[in-house]
Amino acid sequence: MSASEEKKAVRYPSDEWIQELQRVCNQDPGFRDACANFSGKLVFQVEAEPGKLESTAYLFCWPDRGEFREAMALASPDERPDVEYVISGKYTVWKEIVTGRQEPLRALMSRRVKLVKGSQLKLLKQVRFALRMMHNSTQIDAEFPDGAP
Repeated sequence: MSASEEKKAVRYPSDEWIQELQRVCNQDPGFRDACANFSGKLVFQVEAEPGKLESTAYLFCWPDRGEFREAMALASPDERPDVEYVISGKYTVWKEIVTGRQEPLRALMSRRVKLVKGSQLKLLKQVRFALRMMHNSTQIDAEFPDGAP
C-alpha cells in the first residue's frame, strides 16, 4: 500500500478539512512568510447547492502574522462575533478555489464569491497570503459531497 493510499481523504467542507488546512499551513514556511503582515478572523460561507451540498457550511479560520491560530467549522457565523471577514459563495465556486482551479481574489473581484463582512480593500492587498492558502488547500486529500473531483 502506498503512502497516498494510507492517508484517509477528508470531507470538504468540514471541521476536519479546515483543521487539516491549519496543519498544512502551519508546516509551510512559505505560508508563514506570505501571512507575516496579515491578521484576520475569517469565515468562509459555503452555500448549499441542491444535489451537491445539502446545507450551508461555515468554516472559520484565524491566520495571524504567519501562524494559523484557529480553525473550526461553525453552525453559524454568529458563534464568532469577533469575525472580521465573511466571504460567501456557492459550493461549486469554493470547490474550484480549494482545488486550485479558481484564484480566490479573482473570484472575489468577479463576484463569484462575495465579501459580506469586512474590508475588501484590505483583503485585496493580501495576494500572497490568498495564493499560498489556496496552494495549501490543494495539498489536502479532499472528498467532496457531490462525488466529483
